[in-house]
Order: sequence, then structure tokens, then C-alpha cells
Amino acid sequence: MWHIFFIMWVSGSWKWTLINKIRLLDLNNLHIPLSYRTRKKRDYEKEWVDSYFISKEQFYSDIQKWEFLEYWIPYDWNEYYWTKYKDIMEEWIKKWKIVIKEIEINWLKQLRKEKPNFDKYYTTIFLNIPEDNLKERIKKRWVLMSDEEFKRRKNTAIMENNESKNICNYIIDATKPKEKVLNETLQIIEHKIWKLI
Repeated sequence: MWHIFFIMWVSGSWKWTLINKIRLLDLNNLHIPLSYRTRKKRDYEKEWVDSYFISKEQFYSDIQKWEFLEYWIPYDWNEYYWTKYKDIMEEWIKKWKIVIKEIEINWLKQLRKEKPNFDKYYTTIFLNIPEDNLKERIKKRWVLMSDEEFKRRKNTAIMENNESKNICNYIIDATKPKEKVLNETLQIIEHKIWKLI
């Protein structure tokens, strides 16, 4: 038995907090693949534990070889990050793992388009923040954000919230306490796994 849980989010929804909490639970037969990043490793980070840190040259080479499940080049950052297709579909699915992976909602749309029969193998969870709470959450994370950047992020979040209603299996209100969000996510995973058995 194997299954993928794709987690999507809007800016400020604390998705990494959720994913790290799930990782710390050390659940049996569950795997959270690492992302690849082009920035330098920070002092507190560990190679092959927190992320795979490689060069931009390698990033572009991998794009040309179509090795990605998804990738993201941020609007104005100097860091790219991505997920390799083989890391999920070859390395872990073959080991009958339950996989949890964050993914941009645009890449979910692309996946649905390119592999329409693949959707039975994954479940999608979206971390939503109501529009009224977006400003507080985004500003809390990005203290020095310009008004222009905030407007861009807010508009993107509103678009993603709207799209999630049509293409995601579950939507969780990420303004709830973190433990509540964690418990709701685990309940979704447990419920789906029991249905697959």
C-alpha cells in the first residue's frame, strides 16, 4: 500500500511548522521527501537532513532533463527550490511508503492535466487562511515586506484560496491553533489509509 499526500498552502499558513511536526512524530511507513535548494546551507542546517543543497547550474541542467515533479523560481529571490520526480515516484513509492510532500497549487493543476489517471494515488490538503487574516499572517512572517510585495502575495493567496475549492480534496483553516491543524491533517491521513487497506 502506498499513497501520496500533497500539502498546499498560502503565504503565512505555517506549512513548514506542520510538516516538521509530522516529521518529528516519526510515524511508521511514512516519508517526507526533501526539497532541492540552490542557496548555501545555513549554519543550523544539515545536508541530506533538511534539504539537498546544489548549484544553480545543476538546477538548470535538471530542468533540461525534465527531472522535476515541480519547481519554483521565486519572484525576486536568489534561491530556487524543487522536487525531483524520481524521489517520490521511484525512490519511495517502490518501498510502499506513505509520502507527504508540499507542492505549489499550479503544479497540482499541471499534474492533473498531464497525468489525469494518476489522481487516485494522491490526496490533496490545502492550508487556507481567510482573506481577513491574510495581512496579519503575511506581515508577521515578512516584517520588512514592501506594500507592493504584500499586495502581490495577498492577490496570489486569494487566487490560490479560490482555486483550492475546486481542485483540493480537503481544506483546513490554518488560523486554528497549530496542534489543531496538525490533528486535522493526521485524521485525514489516517482516514485515507484505512480506506486503502
